[in-house]
Amino acid sequence: MRWTPRASAFWNSFCEGLASLAYPPKCALCGVAGLPPICGECRTVLPAADRMEDLGDGLLVWAAFRYGGRAAQAVKRLKYERATSLGRPMAELLAASWRRSGLPDPHAVVPVPIHFLRRCSRGFNQSDLLADGFERGLVRPELLRRVRPTRPQVGLSREQRSRNLLGAFRASPAVAGLSVLLVDDVLTGGFTMRECARTLLEAGAANVAGLVFCVEEPANSG
Repeated sequence: MRWTPRASAFWNSFCEGLASLAYPPKCALCGVAGLPPICGECRTVLPAADRMEDLGDGLLVWAAFRYGGRAAQAVKRLKYERATSLGRPMAELLAASWRRSGLPDPHAVVPVPIHFLRRCSRGFNQSDLLADGFERGLVRPELLRRVRPTRPQVGLSREQRSRNLLGAFRASPAVAGLSVLLVDDVLTGGFTMRECARTLLEAGAANVAGLVFCVEEPANSG
């Protein structure tokens, strides 16, 4: 049979239909079948924050939700259980929250990077998925890389957390003169966000702000 675009579309649709029969769609949070990855009911109980956090030295971070309930569940399922179907709806919720901040869009949206070894083991960077709510041309992951693997921040003292991240990131010279928005999943102590911002500013970024899906209360672990 001659392979045409129409035939390709038919087989793609057919395979998607079979997949939906074998694995029917369901809400990734409440588990009810036949619903989108974040159903309407789960959206209504996400603990909204919609507020700015001041990390000092001019670094402001906008938080969409408080870390708890369905919001914390979404972050954990995406990051640790590889529920990547959550990526798109979480990204849309995050971008919508940013628009409510009233702040202008930056020149570049930069996902907080993970080291390539962690990316290989996990299969993706959750911050990349969370940045998908912005226009494709704005998202510039190549502007910041994680060049050194680090220990998990949980369980470390404040001094250890700060020292753990020194030299972990490297910014591209192409960031010079740009207004940058860093995107991450959770803000706790803010050490990662501050180190990323410092690295970008030293490379010549005009200014840096942050955007996170969740903020922990109180912030205590970074």
